[in-house]
Amino acid sequence: MKRLIIIIYCCLGILSAQGNSPYYGKSNTQMSISSADYITGEDGIVRMYVNVWGHVKNPGTYLVYDGIDIMTLMSLAGGPLPGAKLSDIQVFHANGLSDGSIDSINLDLFLKRGDKSELAEIGPHDTIYIEQTLGNYLFTRVNLLNTGLQIINILYTISRLN
Repeated sequence: MKRLIIIIYCCLGILSAQGNSPYYGKSNTQMSISSADYITGEDGIVRMYVNVWGHVKNPGTYLVYDGIDIMTLMSLAGGPLPGAKLSDIQVFHANGLSDGSIDSINLDLFLKRGDKSELAEIGPHDTIYIEQTLGNYLFTRVNLLNTGLQIINILYTISRLN
């Protein structure tokens, strides 16, 4: 199911994202998404489109330089939000480096050890998906704590009436 969601996000990012895409190295301007794997700007720098989805501040499609690392890419997307599951970041390779495969990155290990060998290479039209942890989802979306306190308050009120 997770792979299907990533594939759908990737397709949506490639097909429907237009305009307002941050253009790394220049100001944000209106531009359309290209189907080409690599684009060379007037400055001679080779760039590619990459999708960042999930629990980050600014998910979307970014035009970035070739050879970008995951930390720089996540910084462009505003960084992970509190509660992001950094131990299992999914990288869906759309084409280019390893067509159609999915890599899992444990960014927690990288942050602790600093070992870049476990980080996947990012290619053109790849989609990086950062999940939200279940605990964070329950705490922020479901209001589990608030609901529990309300139930305790109701039980306490009923016991005082008897």
